Amino acid sequence: MRLAQASGRMLRRITNMLGLLPLLVVAALVLWLSLTDGRGTQAMATPADGISYTTADSEGRPAAFTLSHTPARVLISYPGATELLIDLSLESRIIGTIAPYGAEPPSYADAYTALPILAAPYVPSREEVVALRPDLIIGWSHHFTPEALGDVYSYFDRSVGAYIVPATVRKGHPTLEETIYPFIRDMGHIFGAEERAAEYTRGLQERVAAVEERTAARGQRYTAMILQAHGNSLYSMYGPAYIIDDIARKAGADNIIDRQMRSVGPERVLGFAPEVIIYVNAKDRTEEEARAELRGDPNLQNMKAVRENRIIIVNFRRQQRERALYHGA
Repeated sequence: MRLAQASGRMLRRITNMLGLLPLLVVAALVLWLSLTDGRGTQAMATPADGISYTTADSEGRPAAFTLSHTPARVLISYPGATELLIDLSLESRIIGTIAPYGAEPPSYADAYTALPILAAPYVPSREEVVALRPDLIIGWSHHFTPEALGDVYSYFDRSVGAYIVPATVRKGHPTLEETIYPFIRDMGHIFGAEERAAEYTRGLQERVAAVEERTAARGQRYTAMILQAHGNSLYSMYGPAYIIDDIARKAGADNIIDRQMRSVGPERVLGFAPEVIIYVNAKDRTEEEARAELRGDPNLQNMKAVRENRIIIVNFRRQQRERALYHGA
């Protein structure tokens, strides 16, 4: 009985930690911490020598650029960046954003209502970008390719800033420290909001540290599988190339999948025996509905974690989020 209660408490801690996922893209990645200094945006002075920053190209290679002024016309194709700018009181600088992937988080509903939403559901057309005349574009790595918006250098050549959100570059084993915190710092630097960005980051770091301390004190970890169902008996299992792997690890769950597996059959899923399944809910269902969906899947009903209802739901909202994850954006 005591073991069951302890296990239940540990699962709740992991669930609470995974609640950070809307802070990232993923789906890096959505940021939920709010600032307390209001929503007013003040004019920001531009350094005499411009604003230099380093981003990446779509392959993850460093790409440097210097903005001539603090961006005032920002176009965003990554909803997590929109939410970060809202939290940093910079929403007045957004001239166009992709709509949220499904219903926006309640805390952002009013702000989104006031924002201009781009016509395209995922990637704006080049014509729309030209018409909006942005001075900075923030987006997914796969948006800055010749097949989509063009590479970052094509914008640099036109004196337009381009910034790829670090957590969307599928390279190595991304962590909060290497992707999310630098993203927040970069936005603070680019917009002259360093103090607000630093405060925002400290709040997130404190929240993560508290979970890690509780996990260490408990002295127990779980093996986990990060699973998504696509229908027609096809599944994806997420490996260390996704930021969710790092978040799960910090919460006490060790991913047993060491590489990304996309659109595999149930036999591949059944080849693993995780203690916990982190189930990606891509259809905007409630947690109970998503959990019932997995438990009702005849292909996976014999997995111990499914039988014992050891399932943590991560809500990525509707098929748009599923598409972003599936294409490894």
